[in-house]
Amino acid sequence: MSFRFFLLTIAPPLLGVGLGYLLGGRLAGLRSLRIRALWLVWVAAAVQFAQYSLGGVRHFVENVVGVPMLAVVFATVLGWLAVNLPRWPAAIRLTGLAIVLGAVLNGVVIAANGRMPYDPAAVAKAGGQPGSQTAKNEPAGAGTRLAWLGDTIPIPGLRKVASPGDVLISAGACAFVVLAMRRRLEPKGVNH
Repeated sequence: MSFRFFLLTIAPPLLGVGLGYLLGGRLAGLRSLRIRALWLVWVAAAVQFAQYSLGGVRHFVENVVGVPMLAVVFATVLGWLAVNLPRWPAAIRLTGLAIVLGAVLNGVVIAANGRMPYDPAAVAKAGGQPGSQTAKNEPAGAGTRLAWLGDTIPIPGLRKVASPGDVLISAGACAFVVLAMRRRLEPKGVNH
C-alpha cells in the first residue's frame, strides 16, 4: 500500500473516528444513517489501491480500455454519494458535497492537463524531489492549465503535496465520520 493511498483513503476516516470519540460520539452512531450501496465505496477503494500499487492493472485500464483509473474512482464515489446524499441529514449532506466538490476540482485539473500537475516549489518546501513525472503527476509549467488546482499545498512532515480537491475530500470524509458518530440511535420501534 502506498503512503499516498493511505493518506487519501484510509487516514481521513480514521482521524474522523478519533475526533468522533473525542467529541463524545460513538461508532454506533454510524448505524443511525441509512447507507446504501456500500459496496461502491469498497470498489472505489480497491480501484484506488490498484491505481497506486499495481502498475500492470493501471496500464491495462488506462491504455487498453482507455479510461483513466482516477475517473473510475471519482465516478464510483460520486455514484455512491448520489444514491445516499438525498437521504442524509443536512449537516452530513454538506460533508458529502465537500467530497463531491473536491473530486470535481481534482477531475477538472486532471482533465485539463492529462495528469495532476504539481508545484515544484511546493514539493521542495515539503522536502521532496521536484521535477519527476509519473503516470499520474507532472511538474506544473508555463503551459499548465488551472495549476492552482493541482498539488500546490506542501505537507512538510509527510514530504508530500496535496491539492485543494484532496483537502476537501479528506476534510469531508473526516467530518462525515465525526458527524455520523455523534448521531444518536433511536430506540427500537420508533419510526419516522
